Amino acid sequence: MNREAYRAQVDAVSFSPDFQDRTMARLRELAQEKEKKTMKKAHWRTGLMAAAAAAVLVVSAYAAVTLLEPRDVAQRAGNEALAAAFESEAAVTVNETRTVGDYTVTLMGLVSGEGLENLDVSRDRTYAVLAMQRADGTPIEDNVPDLTVTPLIEGYAPWLVNAWTLNGVTTTFAQDGVLYYLLDCNTIEPYADRTVYLTVYPGNHIPPSAERFTFDEETGAITVQTGAEAAMFVLPLAGK
Repeated sequence: MNREAYRAQVDAVSFSPDFQDRTMARLRELAQEKEKKTMKKAHWRTGLMAAAAAAVLVVSAYAAVTLLEPRDVAQRAGNEALAAAFESEAAVTVNETRTVGDYTVTLMGLVSGEGLENLDVSRDRTYAVLAMQRADGTPIEDNVPDLTVTPLIEGYAPWLVNAWTLNGVTTTFAQDGVLYYLLDCNTIEPYADRTVYLTVYPGNHIPPSAERFTFDEETGAITVQTGAEAAMFVLPLAGK
């Protein structure tokens, strides 16, 4: 069909007298419906953003949980003398955090050796306090850790010198979704001329092994095996 024939057919179409009024009214109705849908969508998005903001506040509130002080952990362990030791100048504050498996672990502080001379605490012991939290924010409610904590000393194979051979004793308890861990072992002060680590890895009280750590017999260096998981805190000791 050519253009002239098309125009002739269009011109021949007859419209009712109120065609224009009805058409304009319908267009106004469609515009109002579109506006309502847009407002509903905006309201839904606003609600979603509010819910997301609330979720962030909940997570932030959990993340903002104030940790106990090392002295508080010692008191909960029933050792008032140790609590006083953590208040003394002999105590060392660390507050370093590492991620290990599903947990974040904070080495809060330690007290050891010569610094305990004038306190009612054995000078031949080292005490370290850690706080463990689940990385996804899920509260910890039981007192059994899913992590192992042990000192490792440069120059000594991990399976020969560790928390077991150093007569380690542990006390754990959960509070406000956090698991607190107090390690008490033979003093590590005699090794202050070496690098001493406090090592944390998955597993409930599993001694260190060659499957998890490497030991260089020539240099004495200790490293984590490829594919294994462990955090190694370097302990600040008086002789270093």
